[in-house]
Amino acid sequence: MKWLDDIEQAKSEGFDDLEGRADVPGQALAESRHWARTLFAQGMSPYDAGRPVRRAVHRATKAAPDLLRHEYDVDDLHLSIVEGRSFALVVVARASLDVLALPEEERAPAIARIAKALFHPVCVSGGACFRFPERIEEGTFFSTNPELDPRLLGAWQDRLDAGIRGGELVFLAYKRLPWMAGFADPSSWLREGERIDQKPRFRFPFRSSRSRRKKR
Repeated sequence: MKWLDDIEQAKSEGFDDLEGRADVPGQALAESRHWARTLFAQGMSPYDAGRPVRRAVHRATKAAPDLLRHEYDVDDLHLSIVEGRSFALVVVARASLDVLALPEEERAPAIARIAKALFHPVCVSGGACFRFPERIEEGTFFSTNPELDPRLLGAWQDRLDAGIRGGELVFLAYKRLPWMAGFADPSSWLREGERIDQKPRFRFPFRSSRSRRKKR
């Protein structure tokens, strides 16, 4: 997956620790907070008040895009969320849940429980919407809607991916809104720029705001 390859490249180039939210450009921070509210269940967001969170950024290079990383603990889970402008990757630390150490028949139910706890219920209704393969092992990936190309999603809840990578459980969510065409530029996110968390307002270019329709 391109998004996972981008993250691996960014890791090799390095992330810079942040002192606080103020170090994130205002527009990127607004978008990040919007998607945290949209994707995650209540009490699971990295922006919940009073929650200690370690943040770091990777600023875009020729090989990897802008990325923002949050690391924090919630409900006995250590989470690392790496988000770009068009996706969010959630990594559940192996020390929190070692899926591959479980008996095979317990792996899918355990993943479903974590998904139900982490994500907005619109996305993971009842915690059983993944199409699990017969065997879940290292390198296995699965989805709620594997036939739908992520580039053609109508909205974020149309597809959520998950899998086992490096022994850890990972989830991949796509930042898609119904009115969006394609994905926003991933390499200009950590600069002040155009917002994507609300629908733009269109105006008629030649109509005065004071003009009125003639009465008949």
